[in-house]
Amino acid sequence: MAIEKNQTYKTATGSLLKVKTVRRSGMHTLELVDEKGNPFPERRNTAGHVIKKSERICSEETIKSYKKVNN
Repeated sequence: MAIEKNQTYKTATGSLLKVKTVRRSGMHTLELVDEKGNPFPERRNTAGHVIKKSERICSEETIKSYKKVNN
């Protein structure tokens, strides 16, 4: 099973992650999305610091441990 751009995966905590960038190095960029596939913006506190990032970098082994969701 090859990891391709725009595939959606569900994590163990129930978050949906969509593959944004596929790299040869095996470290891929994923972004947090809702059920419709729309990306979530970064959440910030009142001081302006990011408390929940919308993009994550995951290894290929980590992505394969997630459940693939069909859109």
